[in-house]
Amino acid sequence: MPQAVRSAKKQSTRKPKIPWSIWLLLVIAVFVWWSLYQSKWFIAQDVSVTGNERLTIEQISTLAEVPIGNSLMSIDTAAMASQLMTMPEIKVATVERGWPHTILIKVTERTPIAVAATVSGFNLIDSQGHNAGVVAAPPAGLLIISAQPDSIAMLGAIKTLAAIPVQWQLIGLSAATQDSIVATLGSGAVITFGSSERAADKVEVAQALMEKGYSVINVSAPDAATVLK
Repeated sequence: MPQAVRSAKKQSTRKPKIPWSIWLLLVIAVFVWWSLYQSKWFIAQDVSVTGNERLTIEQISTLAEVPIGNSLMSIDTAAMASQLMTMPEIKVATVERGWPHTILIKVTERTPIAVAATVSGFNLIDSQGHNAGVVAAPPAGLLIISAQPDSIAMLGAIKTLAAIPVQWQLIGLSAATQDSIVATLGSGAVITFGSSERAADKVEVAQALMEKGYSVINVSAPDAATVLK
């Protein structure tokens, strides 16, 4: 008997449609991108600076190269903060976006506690021995230290300065190297500290020797101090 031949049904080759939810997400993503980067809704129009005392808002804004008129999202806040950190007066700087139109800059300035004389003027020095800015004349009340700013010698001098009592009436402090710190007092006494190690002990020994009438004292080794009349 002849066999019946069944006709093969054509299989459907139609591709599945993209769900409407995917299209919606794409539209939302494009809208968000346009809003943040292309629209005028989030354009940098203002800059807010906090934490500054010696520096002006104009100085900080100029150094940071604040991109007024650009979209907030396109601003590289980390690069701006790094640029601000190149200014010696600034110890820490942070830059953030203040939606919808403000760039927020917060700085922490270095606090000068001494001065170092340089060829171009005077460098303010902070508690870590770092350059904290340049001034034409030393501010009143700050000791002039003869040492290189941002050096181990300057840091040693600063540590020694912190240990010296106010009643000594210090008028000079020098540190050609980290192991050659010398203090000059208003009384005319000269105290050689050597390094800043055991500075408090050295001050105590030097004080006892000055009370005995000595004015040229070497306490580089506080347990074996030497003196001259």
